Amino acid sequence: MKKINFAWTNYLYLLPAVLLVAVFFITSIVYTIRLSFYEYDGFSTMRFVGLENYLYLFRDANFKISLMNTVIWVVFSLLFTLALPLLLAILITNSSWVGGFKNIFYYPTALSSTIGGIIMVAILSKYGIPQLFGLLGFESLVRDWLAIPYVNTFIMILMGTWQGVGLNTILFITGLATIPDSPIEAAKIEGARTIQLYNKVILPLLKPTTVVVLLMSLVNSFKVFDSIWVMTKGGPYRTSETLALTMYQESFIHGKFGVGAAVAVVLTVIILIVSYFNIRNTFGDTDQTA
Repeated sequence: MKKINFAWTNYLYLLPAVLLVAVFFITSIVYTIRLSFYEYDGFSTMRFVGLENYLYLFRDANFKISLMNTVIWVVFSLLFTLALPLLLAILITNSSWVGGFKNIFYYPTALSSTIGGIIMVAILSKYGIPQLFGLLGFESLVRDWLAIPYVNTFIMILMGTWQGVGLNTILFITGLATIPDSPIEAAKIEGARTIQLYNKVILPLLKPTTVVVLLMSLVNSFKVFDSIWVMTKGGPYRTSETLALTMYQESFIHGKFGVGAAVAVVLTVIILIVSYFNIRNTFGDTDQTA
């Protein structure tokens, strides 16, 4: 009898958290999936259209550009926010770079993406850095760089990298600090050189931290919205949109809530698939080595 009461008490403690997740997370997901099968402008009666919203998306040229921009964001963001923080963490761990690191990379993490975007708009507008190039005689560079298709995408990726490098570097520094000395000392005794030491010992032991950084960077790249909205609003002509921005544009600018919900479902499915394969790859290897 006492065991039954103890179990129910535990469930009661969990009840508020379960209710919050059910109301604000699961319900939202179910409603979004349902909405993606309807035509709805926010005012009139919802009309069931089946897969028409998804077919519309894959016929839409703007959606294809948005999907391609999202892939570009993910690939280059992963490249910069994995390789650069790892290199910085190794340099900082083996030197006295901490002060310079704080000033250049850590402090930008305290800024919101919106503030960072506003700063970059001021710097890269026609009257910012491009004006300096004009004074040096490069008149062709005196233009709003954020209005140049695809160039603006790479500029925004660099801005996002600048803001994300600090946190990822701290995670890598923490991961390096948790590596025990014994395997490193054993490798040194066996004559391992610096590159071999990192390839064969340190980087494999740093894999759990790498996976955390990888998943965080993946999710942030897929759902990037605020910095793009502040800097270009997806323009010019929707050429710098990503899937998160397309979802907002279709829902709240064009009043196509069903199409916006379909974009959200596609984005969620892509994130789940990519995350699943990353996690399975990591923990699958862990299970085999255990």
